[in-house]
Amino acid sequence: MYDDSNELFLVMHRAPGVQLDSIWPSLTESKKDDIIAKLRWSFDAMRQAECPWPDFFGGLDGVKKGDQKHLGPFYGEAAFVAGLAGNFRALTERNGRPDSKARFYETYLARVLQGHRPTLTHGNVQQKNIIVAENASHRNDQGERSFDIVLVDWENAGWYPEYWEFFCASSPFIFFYWEEDWCWRAQQFLQVWPAEMAMMRMIDKDLGW
Repeated sequence: MYDDSNELFLVMHRAPGVQLDSIWPSLTESKKDDIIAKLRWSFDAMRQAECPWPDFFGGLDGVKKGDQKHLGPFYGEAAFVAGLAGNFRALTERNGRPDSKARFYETYLARVLQGHRPTLTHGNVQQKNIIVAENASHRNDQGERSFDIVLVDWENAGWYPEYWEFFCASSPFIFFYWEEDWCWRAQQFLQVWPAEMAMMRMIDKDLGW
């Protein structure tokens, strides 16, 4: 999607296959292993990408924000974290509530959310956004059919801290109490930052995203 001469263009490409959530329950463990291995390769490659704008946190075009949950874009990790705390302070003031929690975030948020570089982030890793197609010319390690994968729905993509991908991907987990195997499988191809995730989950709940 891009703007040109005040016109909005949406470029689309149809990926052959089916959504992963439509076949996941019927897959054997070895087939799931095969898909997870390919997802791990894809996200490892994404994490190696260098942001073309030093210390930039925001949308893929370097101007707009990608994820609509917060303000931006930002230059510098400190500004990114301050933006999160600022969002909560604005919400607190808008609702006429005491600012004790806002002061907490302004004081401590940066102590946990620090030391992370801008990382190429999909921003909405769910099974429905992973298209899989059987690769008839290849078999997995157990001799079963193998699959090719394609990630779709890049609307929220951008350059975000390393913990952002798993934070976004794990957000739906609370609705099924972490009881589905996908909750564990996602940790096998996405990098997990437990402390950062706990802090982000806390402010996420307070902001009502």
